[in-house]
Amino acid sequence: MRLTTASVDSALGRWTHHACEPPDLPPALAGVVRAFWHFDGHTTLLRERTFPGGHLEIIVHLGPRYRAVDRGATGDPFPVACLTGVQTGPLVVEAPAERCRVLGVRLHPVGAYALLGAPLDATEGRTLDLTDGAGRAAAELAERCHDAPNVSVCFGRAGAWILERLVRTAAHGAVPHPAVAWAAAELERVDGVASITALRAQAGLGRTRFADAFRQQVGMGPKRYARVLRFRRALALVRSGHGLSAAALAAGYYDQAHLHACFREFAGMTPGAYAAATGYPNSPSLAESAGIDAGSGRTSKTER
Repeated sequence: MRLTTASVDSALGRWTHHACEPPDLPPALAGVVRAFWHFDGHTTLLRERTFPGGHLEIIVHLGPRYRAVDRGATGDPFPVACLTGVQTGPLVVEAPAERCRVLGVRLHPVGAYALLGAPLDATEGRTLDLTDGAGRAAAELAERCHDAPNVSVCFGRAGAWILERLVRTAAHGAVPHPAVAWAAAELERVDGVASITALRAQAGLGRTRFADAFRQQVGMGPKRYARVLRFRRALALVRSGHGLSAAALAAGYYDQAHLHACFREFAGMTPGAYAAATGYPNSPSLAESAGIDAGSGRTSKTER
């Protein structure tokens, strides 16, 4: 796997971020993994506000652990290995005060279903202990990656773990429905701007069957998933400096008022406030001080 590396030494902190994304991912992981990433360092403002991106994510803490922030209060540390379902609102997390290392595996929703071998409809907007879905294998993943001599080996070990899990879950019948896999990929391709009725007709499934299968294998219904993907596109446009009217039009919203309503729902702030906030380099996330009310939007639920 070919890695991209970015080093930051600024008022925001000092860290190195490695990533591996398409087309550099192994072909065997296509449709399952969106990206591997690795963070090593520390941030000055410990709190970070993250936003819906239309994916599930495995997080493995390779040192001190992050914590969830709910309505301004810091909670218990996340599990060593955890799974974050598709976000439907802002999630505020707090980094350790000292240097930390974190491995992230960003998953296509249908790929997460194949990997875990279980329905995803209970994962929406939640952070779960990976042990609940993967059993002892969750600890194996953490152990393999913790002792990796470098990031490339860490990614390779995580990839091997995923392939082993896929073989095991497929043998037990956890194979995504082809129609759901196609529909989810098509929605992602067009950033959620598509007719769900037309997609269902092309998929060849009845309305109830399509909605139920999609919810189980993606984590939410097709209409809601499309709205998350559309918001992800709008978030990127606003972050890159597009005017709000232009961003609304390009992301498929009716008008600027529609864009504002979706930002309120999915980001807990207006698009103007988001554009003016301090963002992390090459990321939609915001650096957030402890003085900001983290409860202005919905945070994810944490279960252990």
